[in-house]
Amino acid sequence: MKSLPATAQVAAQQGTYLSRCLNRWDQCKSNPEGPRHFKSSGRHEFLPFEYRHLGQFAPLGGDQAAAELPGDWVSMGHSTQWLWYSVYASKQVSWRTRYLVVGDWVRRYIFGRDSSRI
Repeated sequence: MKSLPATAQVAAQQGTYLSRCLNRWDQCKSNPEGPRHFKSSGRHEFLPFEYRHLGQFAPLGGDQAAAELPGDWVSMGHSTQWLWYSVYASKQVSWRTRYLVVGDWVRRYIFGRDSSRI
C-alpha cells in the first residue's frame, strides 16, 4: 500500500468514505447476507478507499499563485490567484466564515497587510 500525502484533501476524502461506510453499517447488521445479486457472493462489500487527486495550489507572492490541476493543467499568475480565492471560499463550511474570509481579503486589498493603520 502506498502512503498518501498528509493533506486536508486526503483527510476530507477519507472522512467522506468513512461516513458512507458507517451509514451502511445498520443495513449490514439487519441483512448480514447482503443484497441478493446473482453475479456476486451476496455479502456486503466495502470497496477500498481510493484517493482522487484534485490538484494543488501554491502562493507565489504579490497576488500571484501557481496551480496544478488534473489533466496535467498548469497555470500561474493573477487569474490563478483568483481561482484559488474562489475555491478556498467555496470550501468554507458556513456562510458566516465565507463572509469573514472574503471580508478579510477585501480589507487586506484596500488597507494592505499592516493592520496597525486601521
